[in-house]
Amino acid sequence: MEIYLLKQQGKPPTGLPCLGRPSTHRIVLIIFCFFVVSTHLYAQRLLTVSGEAGSFIPASARTPFWLRSNQYGIIPYSMPAATGRLSASLDYDSLRLATGKLSYGGAINAVANVGATTQWLLPESYVKFRYGVFEFYAGRRRELFGLADSTLSTGSYAWSGNALPVPKVQLEIRPFTPLTFTRGFVAVKGSFAHGWLGGRYVQHTMLHQKSLYVRLGKPNSKWKLYGGVNHQVVWGGYSDDLVKIGLVKSPYLPSSFKDYLNVVSGLKADATGIVDSLAYANFDLTNRIGNHVGSVDVAVEFKTDRFIYYAYRQNPYETGAFFRGNSFADGLNGLRIRSTNPNAFIQQLLIEYLNTANQGGDDFGKGKNGKVNYFNHSQFRDGWSYASMGLGTPFITPAYSTTGELPYGGFSNNNRVQVWHIGLSGTLLKPTRRWLNGPITYQIKGSFSHNLGTYNAPFANPLNQFSGIVSFQVPLSYWKGLLLQTSLSADNGSLYTNGFGMYVGVRKEWSRRLR
Repeated sequence: MEIYLLKQQGKPPTGLPCLGRPSTHRIVLIIFCFFVVSTHLYAQRLLTVSGEAGSFIPASARTPFWLRSNQYGIIPYSMPAATGRLSASLDYDSLRLATGKLSYGGAINAVANVGATTQWLLPESYVKFRYGVFEFYAGRRRELFGLADSTLSTGSYAWSGNALPVPKVQLEIRPFTPLTFTRGFVAVKGSFAHGWLGGRYVQHTMLHQKSLYVRLGKPNSKWKLYGGVNHQVVWGGYSDDLVKIGLVKSPYLPSSFKDYLNVVSGLKADATGIVDSLAYANFDLTNRIGNHVGSVDVAVEFKTDRFIYYAYRQNPYETGAFFRGNSFADGLNGLRIRSTNPNAFIQQLLIEYLNTANQGGDDFGKGKNGKVNYFNHSQFRDGWSYASMGLGTPFITPAYSTTGELPYGGFSNNNRVQVWHIGLSGTLLKPTRRWLNGPITYQIKGSFSHNLGTYNAPFANPLNQFSGIVSFQVPLSYWKGLLLQTSLSADNGSLYTNGFGMYVGVRKEWSRRLR
């Protein structure tokens, strides 16, 4: 049995006691009490409860790529026989928000997968507070970062929704908020967070995360320009193994407040002048403290009467290769065309191209900063992952064994990839039938990837792979609106075992506005 909750293991962390690991049981209890008490406090709250039951029908032992990827870590490597999901969410009090007062809400979501092994997962459990333009939340929450499409995409480069949500405390401005002195022409959104990643090779690691995005153009303008950056750092933790190989002087990795300032700044440790050089190994002094991952994004949107065109570019960075101009060939490029008719047969069309094969070249010499080795790190050897799944694009693939386990001290053996991707969504059948409670909708994704391995361990021959999925949602009139969901997914190529899988499930939602 696997339980992915916040569980203490190994030795306790040091430094920054206010940012230490929270207790899972306390968090769940607080959120439960919060739901019970808060439903009686205000009059204009929407309480939504949903339940889902489904079954995976495999034609192979391994779950197909698109049936599992970007699903917030709730679909396991090997297909289970059945899954059950329960969730509840409480929205903000609309009256208090309208009058500029403090309001709060939250959500909890539980998943049980039953098959060869049993998993109990808690992909969402958080409380949130809103005052003016600022929102604060604590717990696990489904999120995406970046200017990419949020439904048909391969996923934002740095934070795609591929892994279980990381437990965090976060302060943010959400969504884009106009600056009044610009008369609404300039709008901003951003976030600042601290999280807990845990880890295997380095235990009790922490997450620093921040983002800032700017929009030029009023909400109803035909043209809008976007730009921004997100920055994530894995830091702190404990590891005896790193001492043995000389990458640290103490099994406790840097985690003081001064180290935190270095992490937030993103500067090299020896460039800030606030770090005691005698306390750290050469690895930390000549690099940045922690494993830094992120992307610099730009986008443009153009709206006509019939269509909305949205083009975007995400530029990945992990070392200085991007800022030296050595890795501009890498990035996620996308074009989305969305119909203004929500019931169009083709409501959205998306085309993407992802390239991570350049990495600044194969030279890591002075001033070159090549061999970036995306999502891998010499010190934090769990890489850019959480609960054994990549936090960023799922096309930088984990080096799973045949049983779906990661090797101890490594993450990806395939981070030099080129991906051509297309996505479609729309409406198949309008609700003119008695048994329909709404339109039947569909979604299609198809991806062809060219996989080269890594610079240090390239594949003997490039591996080509196609992965695709077709999904349907059928809102039924029975039992006041059941939603039938089905997905068919297949893999064909030399990277994964050729296979096919299907999911069939029913979902029911209840909503009540509390008076």
